Amino acid sequence: MAEECSVVVGVRIRPFNDREKTLNAQLCVDVDGPTTILQNPPEMALESGKGKEAKRFTFDASFWSHDGFQVGSDGYCSPAAGSRYADQRTVFETFGRRILDSAWEGYHCCLFAYGQTGAGKSYSMVGYGANKGIVPISCEEIFKRISANTDTNLTYEVMVSMVEIYNEQVQDLLVPPKDRPKKGLEIRESQQLGIYIAGVSRRPVDSYASIEAVVEEGTENRTVGATLMNATSSRAHTVLTIEFKQVSQAAGQQGQKLSLINLVDLAGSEKAGQTGASGDRLKEGCAINKSLSALGNVIEKLADKATGKAKPGAVIPYRDSKLTRLLQNALGGSSKTVMICAISPASSNYEETLSTLRYADRAKRIKNSASINENPQDKLIRQLREENEKLRNMVGGGSPGANTGPSDEEMMLKQSEIAALEQALTEMQKSFADRLAEEKKANTKKEKSSDIKFPHIANLNEDLLLTAKLKFAFKEGKTRVGRGSQEDGDANAPEVALQVPGIHQEHAIVENNAGVVSLKANDAEAAATTFVNGTALQAGVAVTLSHGDRLAFGQCIFVFVEPSKGKVAELINSGQVTYAAARKELQGDVTGPSEEELKASKQLAEELERKAREAEEAKVKAKAEAEALMRQREEEFRLQMDQKQKQWEQEMQQRQAAEASEQAAAAEQARVHAEELSRLQQDFEARQKKAEEAAQHKIEELEKKAKKAAAEEEGHRQHELAMQKLEEQLMTVMPLVKEANLIIQELQRPHRLETKMHCELTAEGKSGAVNVAAAVMLNGVRLFEWNPETLENRVFILRELLQRAEEEGLEAVQDLPNEEDPLWDPIEVERLVGVAQVLLEGVLLQVENKVDARILSSEGQAVGSLTVEIVPIAKDGSLGIPDEEVVEEPEELLGSCMKFLVSVPGASGLPEDFTGHQSCIGNKALANDVRVEYNYFIDEKPHKLPTVFGHNCNPDFKYSHTFVQDPVTSRFLEYLQSKLVFRVYGRDAAAAEAAEELSRASIKKQEEAEQLKAKAEAERSTEQEKEPAPAPPPNLPGEVSQGGLANVGPQAAAEPDSPKAPEVPQEKSQASLRLAAEKAVDARNQPAPPSKSRACIIL
Repeated sequence: MAEECSVVVGVRIRPFNDREKTLNAQLCVDVDGPTTILQNPPEMALESGKGKEAKRFTFDASFWSHDGFQVGSDGYCSPAAGSRYADQRTVFETFGRRILDSAWEGYHCCLFAYGQTGAGKSYSMVGYGANKGIVPISCEEIFKRISANTDTNLTYEVMVSMVEIYNEQVQDLLVPPKDRPKKGLEIRESQQLGIYIAGVSRRPVDSYASIEAVVEEGTENRTVGATLMNATSSRAHTVLTIEFKQVSQAAGQQGQKLSLINLVDLAGSEKAGQTGASGDRLKEGCAINKSLSALGNVIEKLADKATGKAKPGAVIPYRDSKLTRLLQNALGGSSKTVMICAISPASSNYEETLSTLRYADRAKRIKNSASINENPQDKLIRQLREENEKLRNMVGGGSPGANTGPSDEEMMLKQSEIAALEQALTEMQKSFADRLAEEKKANTKKEKSSDIKFPHIANLNEDLLLTAKLKFAFKEGKTRVGRGSQEDGDANAPEVALQVPGIHQEHAIVENNAGVVSLKANDAEAAATTFVNGTALQAGVAVTLSHGDRLAFGQCIFVFVEPSKGKVAELINSGQVTYAAARKELQGDVTGPSEEELKASKQLAEELERKAREAEEAKVKAKAEAEALMRQREEEFRLQMDQKQKQWEQEMQQRQAAEASEQAAAAEQARVHAEELSRLQQDFEARQKKAEEAAQHKIEELEKKAKKAAAEEEGHRQHELAMQKLEEQLMTVMPLVKEANLIIQELQRPHRLETKMHCELTAEGKSGAVNVAAAVMLNGVRLFEWNPETLENRVFILRELLQRAEEEGLEAVQDLPNEEDPLWDPIEVERLVGVAQVLLEGVLLQVENKVDARILSSEGQAVGSLTVEIVPIAKDGSLGIPDEEVVEEPEELLGSCMKFLVSVPGASGLPEDFTGHQSCIGNKALANDVRVEYNYFIDEKPHKLPTVFGHNCNPDFKYSHTFVQDPVTSRFLEYLQSKLVFRVYGRDAAAAEAAEELSRASIKKQEEAEQLKAKAEAERSTEQEKEPAPAPPPNLPGEVSQGGLANVGPQAAAEPDSPKAPEVPQEKSQASLRLAAEKAVDARNQPAPPSKSRACIIL
């Protein structure tokens, strides 16, 4: 009886990583029981009407693993007292144990981790060090339960397989890369076996140690493949399948419960972005991105089906990728499925986190129908035999000449199914004990390498799970490093064989002379791609290696280990050697500041912090002194008043005793006394006011100093953050550019990539973000630029092309259509010459502002000047504001009508040669068809100046425009404190000519194709006219005419119903046209050779 169950979904929040801590990332995620709360980042919360409320997602569990943990002596992270931290054991008890319980009941189970790269998927699934993940804990728990079994009639059988899906190819990780089929394994479906991987290795295991060894072997083979093919863990899916079988004996009958436990570590989810995410036309065309996109579509369709939104009869697109095909049973099939989503808590990853949470929210709606798998084995074997015999009859019983017979493709498919069924039958008829004995016998035959005692190199990988898995030992004597065949039996293959760009057949020599190891590059080209501690080698010069040295061969990075001085694990765990540091070394001085610069920057930051602290202390001290002075003055005044009061009282008493005649004198004295008191009061108030003003002035001065110091400190901090972000971009882009150039060179393409940095200027006058891009060059001509996301995607496609070229030859990748060519994009004819800025403050002060603003390129160089005039307009419409209309304070303009004129007479000094070198087309770099545009206040569309066509380094625009603001608002007054930013564009003459050449070549090719087509049609019509009269009616079935075939030609005899017709040639792709255009760039003045036409035949 099938049991309907939903996919169980949990979310886990990891701690900040080093990068997020350095960038002072804000926490934007929280949990409340099973609910995950996503707070909007500050920049979104400030937007009016947007993003003010947090988003809440409720799942089966939400694990808070961000903070609140303590690290034990063994390295295990456990929750601190009173914290809500969820450790590895908690995650296993919540989800892993549920998977095992379901497997013990006989259900198929699946657990897969989803999330962006670096979110903690592999940590939750596999773990690291003492913090074991779900996979090792589950494997250990399986054999604990088996060992606790006391029923003699119940036995257990465990088989393990491990595969990786990379670039839509399924690779068996228990097979060395050199022994794998080039196209990977096929996923097939049988009526009895269901969905299975044909030819995958299944290893019997009887202990946790043996299953751990199998997983370790798969990880090592995964590392070898990743290193040889430049793959990364973030782009591959790993599937560990545990086949768990319970065999019971009762009353002479044997029963089985079979459970397949699939533990899946998916690739980084940010790789599944849609085309619009990065703007790359080939984003979805890349096979690497196909699987996760297809998985998202499957989950969406299943969620719609579960909620009733799907149309009746809607098909779930399982067949769109190998991953969804393999997970078909786990998603919507007969399986109990658990999904763990790992997310980053940093506000900088808000979009990726939100996407992951929405993905999980859809997945929890999926309904599966799980059933216990306890069919007797004998019945299954009988059914397999019957299906096998049926397939044999289908293959052998067909008539080759019959129209209803199976095609060659169907025949091959049936034969492969027969082979798979025969293999399944053979495996089923073997007892588990026989399989286990065979596996142990095979393991004993494997030679245990003792090379670890020799000096060796171990690989470094951005994924710690793949680090130090690939090792090459250097025995006494010479060891060759180079590009060698991965096939067995190649005697010429080097001992260290690397299939990566930049590696030559005989690349370098490593010599071990009595324990002293040295490295020497064979030639200058090899030396240029071989590095020791970030320094390139010199051809023929040997470099002695020391323990902990970092070696780079092309794009592969290793660490040199001397066993007598330590192990590779010690170097990595201590932080002495890291992949990031080794990669940074390869970038040279561009990647970051020197030690002296870092020290000076730190001292500057400390000095600014000290100044800010001193200014704040001085401010507090001055305020305290002012308050004390005020209290002192108040006390002095009170004492004077008391003294005067006493004197007055004494005098009054004396006057009361005097005679009445003296009363007038007393009254006069009282009046004088009152005036004296009033004078003293006024004098005190004046002195008090003066003291208050002096104290307030001092406080204001100190506040200004404090604000200035704080602003300087904040500016310095922002500068440091910008430099860190720039360094991160360079660390990403520069290796990819280098690798792309190596691959392009291997593919014999004329292109070259260069790293470019662009600084954006804001209307506030501050320098904006510094962006890094890759410019695609052809013979010194810049064709277009790629952003880092597009560059990364194109490099992966280039890797695919390189792999294809190695398998099928260069001819297979030389003539690609534009839509498949990673080095083709529409040529960017128009480019940004530079940006000019003009202050608007003159309008606020009601004065004219005429300036020749410098035009700064994106590289920060002056490339000319732009003449701009901003003139306020009086109420009568005349230019300039008369004195009687000038206001003292800008706030007096609020509510009034303001007009001003913006004029741009022209530009001057635009560069003749923008690229800095002599162009092969003359000095016309970007001063062609010059145009200018700028944005004003809240206008949505930019204001554009008329284009000055032709080549002109001093274009005259003669542009003027009157702006009217009625009424003037406080927001407009704030805008007038910023700048107008003018963007100057020009046409790249070299790129334009290349585009024109491409267009002419394309038109010419179309004309030639049409001519060939017309000629072929004419030949075909001529041949039809020459055909003989129609043949007599065909013979009836079973009749054979005498000499019926004698009068028919050989072709007609072979195919009587298909007369031979001309063949249509295969047209060349657009890539060949572009190659022709590229050659035309080099030889513009040479006449094109006449095209050769040839006869084409239509098949």
